[in-house]
Amino acid sequence: MRRFLSWLLFLVLLFSPMLSLAGVAFPLPTKPGEQGSQVKLLQKKLIEKGLLKEGADTAVYDEMTRSAVAVFQAENGIRATGRADLDTLLVLFRKPKPKPGVTQVPEWYAGGSELIPFGAVFEVKDVRSGIIFSVYRMMGQSHLDAEPLTKEDTAKMKKAYTSWRWDRRPILIRYEGQVYAASMNGMPHSWQSNKKSGFPGHFCIHFAFSRGDSSQRLDADHQQAVLEAAATQWEDPPTQGKK
Repeated sequence: MRRFLSWLLFLVLLFSPMLSLAGVAFPLPTKPGEQGSQVKLLQKKLIEKGLLKEGADTAVYDEMTRSAVAVFQAENGIRATGRADLDTLLVLFRKPKPKPGVTQVPEWYAGGSELIPFGAVFEVKDVRSGIIFSVYRMMGQSHLDAEPLTKEDTAKMKKAYTSWRWDRRPILIRYEGQVYAASMNGMPHSWQSNKKSGFPGHFCIHFAFSRGDSSQRLDADHQQAVLEAAATQWEDPPTQGKK
């Protein structure tokens, strides 16, 4: 279990948009006249941004590097000192926002719980079958509690499961143009707010590191399903037949 969670943490650090510097070599502040690996990292990023020419990563903070840093600072509303201070580096090495449709792996307790507000309607794609249905968030503190939106959506969800059961299945969530990896179970239980859907209760959706309401423990099967979903994109074909 510990080994699994360590591997999960690695993947979340690699893919999560909540950790803006995850997986990026981030240098220490440097200034004109300095030399070494930190300067080289800075120069490589400036080359990537088109502010230095290819081959200019000499590891020497020369006049060309100072000028490139100053230009970047001026273009981004930072005082143009030509020094690669912390404020400049945080902007220069900031991980870009994910493009719409690219699968993200948000952590529940690092902003993931706020991505889909209470009452919001969103789409769920069952990764294995490719079945897509609409649901809305009714409640949920340690994870997301949801209900199918209509009887048609209930029928689609049941088709993915064939019969209601607690099995965890990898899903993608699409909401306001963003796609998130998650896991669902398929057993109607407890509270019901939408009696018109024909779904006798609600079901649970888990993000990375979300927990059970009563146990407050990570569910290894849910987390494994999140990882399975994270390896797919919304437009991908089904990964398996129905299970």
